Amino acid sequence: MLETKATSQGQTGKFTEEQLSWLKKAKDFARRVSLSEVMASDRENVFRRDLFEAACKEGMGALPFPPTYGGSGGDYLSFALLNEEFGRTCMPVMSSLGVHVLCQEPIYRFGTEEQKQKYLVPAASGKYLGAFGLTEPNAGSDTAAIETTAKLEGDHYILNGTKTFITSGASADFYIVMAKLLEPGAESKKGNITSFIVERGFEGFAIGQKFDMLGMRGYSTCEIVFNDCRVPQANLLGAHGEGRKVALSSLAKGRITIAAQSIGWAQGALDACTETLRRYYLDGLTSADAAGQALALGNLAVLTESARVLTYQAARLVDAGEASVTLAAMAKTQATDVAMRVATEAISLIGIDGLKPDILIERIFRDAKAGQIYEGTNQIQRMLIARDLLK
Repeated sequence: MLETKATSQGQTGKFTEEQLSWLKKAKDFARRVSLSEVMASDRENVFRRDLFEAACKEGMGALPFPPTYGGSGGDYLSFALLNEEFGRTCMPVMSSLGVHVLCQEPIYRFGTEEQKQKYLVPAASGKYLGAFGLTEPNAGSDTAAIETTAKLEGDHYILNGTKTFITSGASADFYIVMAKLLEPGAESKKGNITSFIVERGFEGFAIGQKFDMLGMRGYSTCEIVFNDCRVPQANLLGAHGEGRKVALSSLAKGRITIAAQSIGWAQGALDACTETLRRYYLDGLTSADAAGQALALGNLAVLTESARVLTYQAARLVDAGEASVTLAAMAKTQATDVAMRVATEAISLIGIDGLKPDILIERIFRDAKAGQIYEGTNQIQRMLIARDLLK
């Protein structure tokens, strides 16, 4: 293990040579994406498939999975470091890459060998892009409220329903979809949520409304619609009734990814705020106002580092085979709340400069708000944490 300093501003800790090499690779990749490209992805709300494929070609598209299925054989702490770096400055590829790995996780854990070869190998290379189909108009954090249905007819499942706010949805090639399996006598049971791998070209599948949102722009976020969509039996993922298990096991790691991205947001906002204040007070902070700003800035740095430590601890437990759903929920909640607070206070500290698109704080502000909501709202995360405490 190596003691490292200044891997990014405010970031210190012990990492292996391999973990540091992934961080360097992420930094090098991010430097090649210009500020104008980052701003354009937000302004024009266009997904950069070319950047996604380039990241996959460098081994980032399946970093935590074994080479057997095209992966890089890395660990989750490396993936957390990569996502933090992309959250700081390389937003056009950040969320799509995180969701892509999220979609490979259930196939790796629950899929058949045939499914792993068919989907994981091309996903690792960037030939396939994955999206996760859980959220619905009337079912967000509560998987039991899912209304999309699946019914087995012959050698196909027939899916009907709509998923909404699907990251990468309009550009993806395959989707991990949760649906309520309609079986005789099982229509009212919670345990019949079932998981499927749905391909973009399946009969009855369609892209619905595309969203022009406040934040998290440039990720092809949209509705996906199933109108008697025919899904082969071979695309059942896991067993009947295991959909919630499939979803929750994947989302736990996904929440660590979001936490890492959020640390990147917080650090990015903190860096921009620091640089702006440094220009204002190059000769030293001497006035009462300046002292107050210095105290506020120091507090934001403490918050950012505390969220970082919690997130890295959650990632390390995954790598040790001791993954904690509760700690992942804590990391996601703390990191996204910290990102929102740092971005908000950074704008307050530097005033109108904080609204300039080219220093990215205002984009981070908009993205961080979404981070508090998706993959389980922070209110739901706190309920899950409390439920674990009260067992």
